[in-house]
Amino acid sequence: MSERSTIEQAVDKYLHATNTDDVSEIPLTEDVVIDGPMIPEPISGETAVRKYLGDVAPFVAGIKRKMTVIEGDTAAIVLQFEGLNGVVIEGAEFFRVRDGRICWAQTFFDTRPLISGAN
Repeated sequence: MSERSTIEQAVDKYLHATNTDDVSEIPLTEDVVIDGPMIPEPISGETAVRKYLGDVAPFVAGIKRKMTVIEGDTAAIVLQFEGLNGVVIEGAEFFRVRDGRICWAQTFFDTRPLISGAN
């Protein structure tokens, strides 16, 4: 399996797990770090990251991938997030994958629609 397909597979599992509220199948390294606009400080470690993702996933009605760019061990994904309240937000998520497992993820999106509840 090529490095590109390994990265695509890891990201696909991450997105699928978020959409199905089952984060147990996300391939994460033990030292994974995740960060984003709704996280006050980066979260480190597989257990803590998996717990955070498990806590957030039920509030996401769906994530749709709009575009993927893969370079080396990194993937950049343009996404559309839909919350349970119907708010739709476009953003980007960046992943670094090591040995088929996500070791770093960072999300960027405008938080104003979440706060105001409007599109």
